[in-house]
Amino acid sequence: MSGLPRSAGACSEADNRGTIPAMQQTPPPPVHFRQLSELLQHYGELWRPIPFYLPVLPWESTHPSLAAALAALSEEDAATLEADQNALVAWLADHIPHISRITDLDSVAPLASQPGDYPMGFERGIPGGKWLQVTAFAGCLEQLNGTVLEWCAGKAHLGRALYQRFQTPVIALEKNSKLCSDGENLSRQLGTDVRMIPCDVLSPQLAACMPETDHAVALHACGDLHRRLIEIVTTQGIHSLALSPCCYHLTTDAGYRPYSMAARDSGLVLSRDDCRLAVQETVTAAAAGVRRRRKKSAWRLGFDALQRELRRADEYMPVPPLNDACFGNGFATFCRQVAGLKGVQLPEAVDWQHYENLGWEREARVRRMELPRHAFRRALELWLVLDRALHLAECGYRVSVGTFCDRRVTPRNLMIQAARQRGVAA
Repeated sequence: MSGLPRSAGACSEADNRGTIPAMQQTPPPPVHFRQLSELLQHYGELWRPIPFYLPVLPWESTHPSLAAALAALSEEDAATLEADQNALVAWLADHIPHISRITDLDSVAPLASQPGDYPMGFERGIPGGKWLQVTAFAGCLEQLNGTVLEWCAGKAHLGRALYQRFQTPVIALEKNSKLCSDGENLSRQLGTDVRMIPCDVLSPQLAACMPETDHAVALHACGDLHRRLIEIVTTQGIHSLALSPCCYHLTTDAGYRPYSMAARDSGLVLSRDDCRLAVQETVTAAAAGVRRRRKKSAWRLGFDALQRELRRADEYMPVPPLNDACFGNGFATFCRQVAGLKGVQLPEAVDWQHYENLGWEREARVRRMELPRHAFRRALELWLVLDRALHLAECGYRVSVGTFCDRRVTPRNLMIQAARQRGVAA
């Protein structure tokens, strides 16, 4: 790895000079980051408004041809554009000037990778997709000497892969004691030196269970979990970090709190809903899964139409996450349950079919009107990842950013690799 060098010193206001050669991009990442910031700010009117919340979007009056073209898309064409970022940007370019710039700014090169040698049956008990992610992540790491810390480890599948690959001890922190027990059993069966420690990494007790370690790894650590990891790495001067962040919106902060000086100076201010957009892309689901997801959206939107009319308030009412059982007994029952949760008084007679039909109509519209937003998902996600990478560079680490697997394995395929430079104090 190499990149983003700075003068020695503690993590503070840095000059952000340097490059991340592993990205194989021109211009260098600080310029790349600034251009991403400018792109996201310039097109904010398209990607910030949320069609699920707003029956009519503010940009429809300023981009009437785009709104009309989206509404005219067939189901097949809408699905094709949703699944193909390049095709979506090319289609939008007929209606939005210069939007094709996204294609130049929202991608990074794959990290160098070598396949691992794992004994037959080593992947036992690991879902196939997860195993592909684990081996791809591990394959991008160079030789690790010394103790490795796996952060928010689950059953420590990654930790066992790293032990097998590098024959170095692993300590895995995991909040869920059942997962710790399962992980210990798997490690014992496979003869790997992976020790599970039950620990809530966000608790004040972290210091008591935090071991001395040379390297830290985390595959898909969410929000505040990976923020805490970066704080630990930089304050304790841990030699290296390999991190694939996820779920940037899962934070107790009211809005997005930038990591780097470059992000603070960019002028781009993000809400939690903005950050949620970065992780909305998913690998294509089975047809049954798609139908379930669309039904849930349609029913939520049907209830939304009902509550707006009953409350005489044209505003979205947030509904908490609901388990699948809430969607199993008909639309009317669903609405009664949600109304009870939200304190909405329902009349005795409701034309349930009418509101369910409205929900399905809005669901079809929402999927089409989301397409302009979705063109910016990767650009936003890369901006968030580069913010973290630039912060690590400010703290004296050499940093690389790239993809560790194909997006068909997981769309959350961005990895930050950071190694502390010699002579830089923790």
